[in-house]
Amino acid sequence: MMVTLVNSDQRFRFMSFCLSALLSLCLPTASRAETNAPLIEPPPLEEPAGSVAPEAVPVEPEPTQAVATAPVSPSVQVSGSIWRSKPGIVFLQTPIGPLSLSSKTTLRDVKNSQKITLWVHGTTTVIDIRERGADKLVHRYVTAMPNFTSPEKQTVALWTPDGEQSFALGGLAAKIAGRPDEQPFTIEVDGAGAVRGLHDVQYDLQVNQIPRIPSSVHLLLNGTVSKLKSNYVFLKTPLGIVTVSGKTGVRNAKVGQEMSVWVQDRHVAIDLYQDGVSTPSRRFLSGPLTYAPEGQSALIMQGPEGAQSIPLTQRPAALSALKEGVPITVELGREGELLDIRRVN
Repeated sequence: MMVTLVNSDQRFRFMSFCLSALLSLCLPTASRAETNAPLIEPPPLEEPAGSVAPEAVPVEPEPTQAVATAPVSPSVQVSGSIWRSKPGIVFLQTPIGPLSLSSKTTLRDVKNSQKITLWVHGTTTVIDIRERGADKLVHRYVTAMPNFTSPEKQTVALWTPDGEQSFALGGLAAKIAGRPDEQPFTIEVDGAGAVRGLHDVQYDLQVNQIPRIPSSVHLLLNGTVSKLKSNYVFLKTPLGIVTVSGKTGVRNAKVGQEMSVWVQDRHVAIDLYQDGVSTPSRRFLSGPLTYAPEGQSALIMQGPEGAQSIPLTQRPAALSALKEGVPITVELGREGELLDIRRVN
């Protein structure tokens, strides 16, 4: 499929997806990660003089319960290499498809030797431009909704790939504070966290292939099917409309259905939901053909929850001519039963 993101949470649902979506994206707001203060053990109480210490009784430590953190949706992480550029616009190729950046106020000095990474985290978008060899930050653009941390509106707290950071706006404070609250802004910041400018930066990302080699690509979206046309599903998401091609494995979607899209490394997953039921009515898993270690009695596919074993009661004819590692799509029903296996074109 092809995804076009145009700069713009709903309940999160993991999903499986094999994709080629065109997404237009609107830029999002930082969500704060809660941090727990470290526990400090108090010093032992002093024993009164002459007292006899009771026999020490071993105390079983209380089990530590891990706090599950819900994945952020929408979220994107994808890097690309520059294949063409001119002042104000840059075209890149990523493991999932083309990415373009454009601006009327910056992107004048981008070089082919540089690497660009796009992050989307909830309502915040970050674009990093780095020197490829030295991994030196050249430009960082952060787009978000205003999240002022002082009554004077001189500082904002924003999510970045390095964690939440506070930025002093300096002479740009009045301009940003004067914008409508629902309007995002884009600031350029340097490696030390100093704000260098106020810009407009747009981007378009097309997801039209499953990564063929291991990569750090990540994408997580949730939405509702808004329209069906020809061989495409139009998915309404917080980032805009995502157009998903039926060639990527999605079948029989209906208007009004909720749909989840997940991409990680070389794996893609799409879930279709029906009638408000939390279990997907259809799941489409795409990735390299991998058999279980004990033989060819089961397939191992990756989804949002991790590795999933899919029993093969009999060897489907579709697998007879395929070697391990070839990209395939597996279609599962509501109970997780195997419905179809097909090669990804």
